[in-house]
Amino acid sequence: LPAAAILAWLSWPVFYNSWMQGEMSSNAGGLIRWPVKLFLPLGFGLLMLQGISEVIKRIAMLTGHMEPHLHYERPLQ
Repeated sequence: LPAAAILAWLSWPVFYNSWMQGEMSSNAGGLIRWPVKLFLPLGFGLLMLQGISEVIKRIAMLTGHMEPHLHYERPLQ
């Protein structure tokens, strides 16, 4: 979680500067670049949400509010 938070925080200015400048590709098509750079902070933000979800589930399991699912299914060979 700390690494994802730091990377999301540090990637936000990269996206924001690209969006404010209207950065475009230098190729003939000239596609805009800021939508691609948006996926950096968005992806790390979603990773943080998943981490928080896992922490909540583990706390619920340890306090007895949730039954642990410990069944292991062997892979077929």
